[in-house]
Amino acid sequence: MSRSWSFRGQTEPVAALVAIVVMVLALGLYSGFLADVLRDRTDRSPEASAIDRIWADASHGGTFAAHRPTGLDDVEPDSLPQGRNVHVEVTAVTDDGDRAVVATEQFGADGTPVDDPEGPPADGSGIETGVAERPVPVEVAPGDVRGGTLRVEVWSP
Repeated sequence: MSRSWSFRGQTEPVAALVAIVVMVLALGLYSGFLADVLRDRTDRSPEASAIDRIWADASHGGTFAAHRPTGLDDVEPDSLPQGRNVHVEVTAVTDDGDRAVVATEQFGADGTPVDDPEGPPADGSGIETGVAERPVPVEVAPGDVRGGTLRVEVWSP
């Protein structure tokens, strides 16, 4: 066999390494670009996203402890939709089967609690309010866990 047949189809090792590095960098830049472009694109409404984050902040051991004096004070401003007012209410079933509000808090558009809350806008006020509810366990006294509801209302100021 001639010497030319033995080298046919081979590539320099340095050129092959450079090609692999270029491909890895291009793939990394492309995936980083896609992650940046597609971030925060979701079909979830602000109230649906907020209710999950609020529950994560307010629950302790999977229940809401209504007998604790802090109540909803553990809700972090980062858990709330930016630039929107939020009203949070926790209700629990009473001994006679009715529902009673055990905790309520209103947060301003900056994420801080409102001192004199007016509550969410009334129906027909022209302000669109998003509402999300979910059933939650509420500990009304140590060892006394009852069914309850977490309700989150979100609106623009």
